[in-house]
Amino acid sequence: MTNGIDTGNLSSALYSGVQGYNQGAEQVKKAAVDLSSANNPDREKPININQSAVELISGNLQAEASARVIKTADETLGTIIDTFA
Repeated sequence: MTNGIDTGNLSSALYSGVQGYNQGAEQVKKAAVDLSSANNPDREKPININQSAVELISGNLQAEASARVIKTADETLGTIIDTFA
């Protein structure tokens, strides 16, 4: 707690945002690789193009939402710094 403000929740929000962003980015990467190799005849198992497209969009939305969490935590920290500086 700093000057009566619990910064633990702020750092937790920032950490969650970064984790969520990384997971979303990884999901997008995997879906993009799957989609790009869908027509490869040497591929061991077939790709469900519809599912990969949904995973691509879902990962993108997760990354965008997590980026908003990071931005909000950053703005909140900036406000706290401005208030006590």
